[in-house]
Amino acid sequence: MATDYSTRLGRVNERRNNTAVASLSKSASFAENSAFLDSVTEGYRNKTKSKSFQYALVSMQEVDAQYTAISYREAERVAKQIDSGLIRRGKYVTIELQGSLPLNVHLRRVSDVDMLVWPLTFFIFDNYGVAASSYTVSTNNTVSEISSLRSECCSVIRSSFPAAKVDDSGAKCITASEGSLLREIDIVPSVLYKTAAYQRTNNDEDRGVQICDKKTNELITNNPFKVRSLINAKEGRTSGGCKKAIRLLKNMKEDSDTSIVLSSFNIMSLVYAMQDSDLVHVSYYEGKIVASLQNWFYSLAHDESYLRRLDTVDGSRKVVQSAADVTAVSQMSDELNTLVLRMAQELQPDIPTSFPAWRAKVESEFLI
Repeated sequence: MATDYSTRLGRVNERRNNTAVASLSKSASFAENSAFLDSVTEGYRNKTKSKSFQYALVSMQEVDAQYTAISYREAERVAKQIDSGLIRRGKYVTIELQGSLPLNVHLRRVSDVDMLVWPLTFFIFDNYGVAASSYTVSTNNTVSEISSLRSECCSVIRSSFPAAKVDDSGAKCITASEGSLLREIDIVPSVLYKTAAYQRTNNDEDRGVQICDKKTNELITNNPFKVRSLINAKEGRTSGGCKKAIRLLKNMKEDSDTSIVLSSFNIMSLVYAMQDSDLVHVSYYEGKIVASLQNWFYSLAHDESYLRRLDTVDGSRKVVQSAADVTAVSQMSDELNTLVLRMAQELQPDIPTSFPAWRAKVESEFLI
């Protein structure tokens, strides 16, 4: 079945505008009804009639500032209740956001708000770090510390938001939603990890955290602040192209007719591994990003040994952890191939359908 980019454009617009397609008149599709289009979408519709190109361009853009502001406001509401509730119990914590929201690569009604909570007085550290000798080793067990914090956070959230749905079944987080909450909030109990790098630099980006898988009691080390710093740095070097590429891939994964098991972290890592020059673009020529992504994923899908050598953003592991990851990259490559071919056909109806010919044409023509 041919991919319907008019419908996909409707989906991404629905996410951008928080409007249900069902509310539209049967006589007009979402993508054609200007009453439901924001200024970004309307602007691209005026630049090109190609629905596939409109879809790609709109999918690259950040969600509106008001939606993002509400996400931060709801996060702050929950954070304040957790903080004050734990203080009443004699516990002091630090709370920080991680993930797609502070990176500004979140999708409306798809991305949740991810919040780390860790004890103020309990932390782990690299014992070979320059400051290690100044730390006192706790007699408390890290798994027990996180489990206890999780239990108390859950209790506080339930008492503070009695109408909310609080789900404590997740392996790594507590999820609070509904009731008075306008966003789904994931609360991740953790402990601060003072890495050797942090002990040397005292820079926040060098901190790590450890979280606990509730189902296995396994401790997992993450570096969310390093990831944020590195993605932001690449964003600066690419004049905004890095995050546009990440948003496009996340939207394509969401809208695909195929289930693409490619995590947001792996999407960020694959974009981070691209050459900066492939993502740099003049703001008016965003089509270059689409062509660069298609070329990059095509090369990865056809060179598994190279794909398997790629590291995640923070260098903590290889991107590929299983055969499913290889399949996911191949599926995303197929999605990008289809998107670029459709764009080429809609912009240049007489374009050759052979792969080398239309890819070359894309690279020269998709600059609007």
